[in-house]
Amino acid sequence: MTSPKYLITVFLIFLLGALCSAPLWADPPKRPKIGLALSGGGARGFAHIGVLQALEKMHIPIDYIAGTSMGSVVGGLYASGLSTQALQTAVQEEINWEQVFESTKSDRDRLSYRDKQNQRRFFLDLEVGLTQENITAPAGLINGQSMFLILKRLTRNIHVKNFSELPIAFKAVATDLNTAQPYLLEKGDLALALRSSMAVPFAFSPVEIDGHLLADGGILNNLPVDVVKAMGADVVIAINISTPLGQLKANSSFLAVAQQAIDTALIQNTLNALNKADIVITPEIENYRPDDFSKAAELIAKGIEAIENKKVLLKGLALSAGEYANYQAGLHLHAPTTHEAITPSFVEVTGQQRASTEGLLGKLDNLVGKRLNTEEIEQATQRIMSLNDFEQVDYQIAHKPTGEAGLTFKVREKPWGPDYLRFGGSASTSFDNKTEVSALLRHERLNVNALGAEWVNELTFGSGYSLRSEFFQPLDYQRRFYIMPYAVLGRSFRQVFEQQRGIAEYSVQNASFGVDVGMHFSNVGNLYAGLRRNYQQARVQIGDNSLPNTHTKDSAFVLGYGYDDLDDRLFARRGLRLTTQAEFHQQDAAENYQKFELHARHHKSLSPEVTLLSEFNFGSYFNSQPPLYENFTLGGINGLAGYALGDMGGKQALLIRMGGLVSAPSLLKFGLGNLRLLALAHAGNAWDYSREISLKDLRYGGMGAIVWDTKFGSLLLGTGYTRGGQLHYALSLGSFF
Repeated sequence: MTSPKYLITVFLIFLLGALCSAPLWADPPKRPKIGLALSGGGARGFAHIGVLQALEKMHIPIDYIAGTSMGSVVGGLYASGLSTQALQTAVQEEINWEQVFESTKSDRDRLSYRDKQNQRRFFLDLEVGLTQENITAPAGLINGQSMFLILKRLTRNIHVKNFSELPIAFKAVATDLNTAQPYLLEKGDLALALRSSMAVPFAFSPVEIDGHLLADGGILNNLPVDVVKAMGADVVIAINISTPLGQLKANSSFLAVAQQAIDTALIQNTLNALNKADIVITPEIENYRPDDFSKAAELIAKGIEAIENKKVLLKGLALSAGEYANYQAGLHLHAPTTHEAITPSFVEVTGQQRASTEGLLGKLDNLVGKRLNTEEIEQATQRIMSLNDFEQVDYQIAHKPTGEAGLTFKVREKPWGPDYLRFGGSASTSFDNKTEVSALLRHERLNVNALGAEWVNELTFGSGYSLRSEFFQPLDYQRRFYIMPYAVLGRSFRQVFEQQRGIAEYSVQNASFGVDVGMHFSNVGNLYAGLRRNYQQARVQIGDNSLPNTHTKDSAFVLGYGYDDLDDRLFARRGLRLTTQAEFHQQDAAENYQKFELHARHHKSLSPEVTLLSEFNFGSYFNSQPPLYENFTLGGINGLAGYALGDMGGKQALLIRMGGLVSAPSLLKFGLGNLRLLALAHAGNAWDYSREISLKDLRYGGMGAIVWDTKFGSLLLGTGYTRGGQLHYALSLGSFF
C-alpha cells in the first residue's frame, strides 16, 4: 500500500515540473480582427461617415473594410488614410453635388468660348452618336468625369499594387456585366475602383478595367459581409443603409414596376448578407432618399446615433486609450506616399485613336517644367474634355527608368462618336396671338483632321426654317486661330415698322455663303472678320400690299468681337457677356448700308442668395437705307415686356434692363434649388431714323418672373408692363431671359 507521504511527493514533483516548463507570465490574448461591411445607398451612405466617427470615439479599431457603391467611396477614402473630419468637410462643403449629378452643369469657366455659345442653344441634355452601323447613345445619363476627378483628389491619386497596402486593408465590390458575377477591385488606381463600384446603371456609364465591364456592385452584392470575412475578419460589423422596398399599387406604371424589380433583387442579396454578419447596424434613415445630397449633416448625425444605440454591444471590442493611440500610430506608418505637387519633366497622352497627339498636347498649354498642384492638373484634364470627343480623361504621375517624373493623361474617346446629334429649341407665348416655336437639330463631326477640325450642320425650323453648314478649321494645335467657311439657306418672316408699329410682314427667302477668320483669347474672347455673299427674295405676306416685292444681292464685310466669362449659362453669379458686330453691305442694285449691334450683360453677386443683373442692348443702321424688312424688334419677355413679341421695332433700337435674381434657401427642401425669382426694370424704344433717337422718348416699365432651370431648358413664367403698352403675361421654355 502506497503511503500518503509518497503520493504527496509525486504530486509535488509533477507540480514543480509543470511550473518549470511554464513561462513566468502568459502573453495577453490577441484582440479579434474587426471588419466593416458598408452597403450602398446613394446619399444615404453619408451615414457611414457618422458610423466611423462614433467607432473612433469608442476606440474600436478597424482592420478590414469592404464596400459597395457609396459604401465603397466612404470606406475606400477612410481606408486610404482620409480622416472622418476631412470626409465630412468634403461631402458637406467641398463637393458641388448638383454639378456632379447634373450633366448640364459643366464647369463653365473651363469651356471654350465656342462651347459656351453652343451651350446656350441646347436645352435637351441628350447626345446621340452616329456610326456606320446604327444610331447609338451614351451608356449613362451623367458624365462621370466630375465625380472621377473628385475621387482622384480625395484619394490623393493613390495607385498601389494591392489595396491591402493601404492603412486599412480594403476591397471595393462591382458587378461584371458580361459574366453576371461580383467583381472585387483590390489593386491599381483607387479612384477608378471607387468610380467603378458606384457606376449605377442608367445614371453612370460602366467602367472597363482589365477587360471587365463593371457597374455598381449593389446589383449582386450590396452588403459585402462575405468579402470582409474572406479578408480575415474575426468580427464583421455590417452597416446597412440600403433603401427600403417601396409599396407598389395595382395602377403603378411600368417604370415603377421595373424599379421595384431591381430593388427587390438588391434587397434580397442585402438580407442574405445580414444573416452572415456578427453585428448589424441599421441607421434610422427611412425618411431620406438616395438623392438627398444636401442633407449630409443630418445623415452623418444618424450614423453616430446608430452606433450610440448599440454602444453596449460594441463596448467589448473597444481598446484602452493607449492601445488605440498605438493602433492609430500604426495606421499612419502605412500611409502610402502621395504628391501634393509635381514639376513634370515630360507630358504624354495615351488612349486616343481619332484625336491627334499634337492637338491634345496643344490643349495642355506646355505643362513641362511648371510646378503643378492637383487643381492645376484637373484643369488640364478639363481642357482636354472640352474637345467634346471624350468620355473620360485620367491622369497619373509616371516615372521613366532614368528616374524622371512626368504626367500621363489617359483618354477614353466616346464609343458613340465621332459623329453626334444634339437637340435644342425654344417655345414662348404672351397668351395672345403671338406664339413662337422653334426646334434645332445639330450634327457635329469632330476631329476631322489632325488640327481638330469640326464639321457642323444645323437645321432650325418653326415659323420659318434655316439650314446651316460650317467647317471650323483651327490653324494651330492650340486652336487660337481659325478659319470657318459656311453656307446658310432659309426662310423667315420679318416685320416692317413705321413709327415703331408694324405695318406689314415679309416672307424672306435667303441664301448666304461666307468665310470668317478669327482669333480666340484664352477661353473668354473671340475676334473675327469675314466676307459674306447674300441672295434674298422678299414678298409681302401680310399688310400693306403697296410695298414692293424685292430680289436683292449683296456682299458684306463683317467684323465682330465676343467676350464671355459668366460662370453659369443661366443663373450666373458673376461675369460679363458681350457681343458686338458691324456689317458693311454693298448691294448690287441698291444703296449700300451699314449695321451695328451691341449686347452686354453683367452679373454681380451681392450675397449667396442675390445677384445683381444689368444689361445694355443697342442696334443701329445709322443713316443708311437697308431693305424695308431689315429691322430691330422689341417686345416680349426679353424686350419691352408691356408689348407682345415683335410688336415694336425700327431701324434704331435701345434697351436697358437692370434688376436681380433671388434664390430662396427654403426652396431647397422641395428640390427646387435651381429656381430663381427674377425682377427687372427696363427702359427702351425704337426709332425709324438715327436723328430721331432721344432719351426723352424712352419707355419705362418692369417685369417679374419665376425662372426654373429644368432638364428641358429654362422655364419662365412672368408678367411685365411698359408705359404705352399694357400688362402682358409670358411663358417660355428654352429661351434665355
